[in-house]
Amino acid sequence: MSVTKEERLQIRVDHAEKRLLERAAEASHVSVSAFVLQSATVQAASVLADRRLIELSAEAAAAFSEALEQPAAINRRLAAALKRPQTFRWFD
Repeated sequence: MSVTKEERLQIRVDHAEKRLLERAAEASHVSVSAFVLQSATVQAASVLADRRLIELSAEAAAAFSEALEQPAAINRRLAAALKRPQTFRWFD
């Protein structure tokens, strides 16, 4: 069963970039559109995965866990700033 794609994405490339994409698509035995879509999708997933996943060594994970269990330290400058009168107001 084929999936109908309704969204369109247009890009501008120079001659050398287009030729490179065409050669790579031909070597992969797919259309240029399929090659670009596959490549961009893999890269997009990789970029987003880097922002969701943090790998820690066992030692670093233990230190991180221990830090989370400690009560927060009071920052005197922030506490003082929060006690000062507000010089702005929120608009709803």
